Amino acid sequence: MFKVPKIVRRIIRLQRIFLWGWGKEEKKMTWIKWDVLCKEKEKWGLGIKDIERFNLALIAKWKWRLGVEK
Repeated sequence: MFKVPKIVRRIIRLQRIFLWGWGKEEKKMTWIKWDVLCKEKEKWGLGIKDIERFNLALIAKWKWRLGVEK
C-alpha cells in the first residue's frame, strides 16, 4: 500500500495526449478543462478517473479490509 505520485503525472499526461492528439508537433487547443472531463457522465463529463483520488480510495479500501477481514 503506497501512493504513486510520480507515476500519476505520467498516467495523466498519457491520458491527455490520447484525448488531444498523439505525436503532433504543434500544441493543440484544449476546448474543455481537464476537471470537466474527469466529472461523472451524469454531470456532463466523460467519466475519466482522477488517478490520484482513485489511488487514495484503493489504499483506504485495502486498509479497511486488513482491519475487518481475517
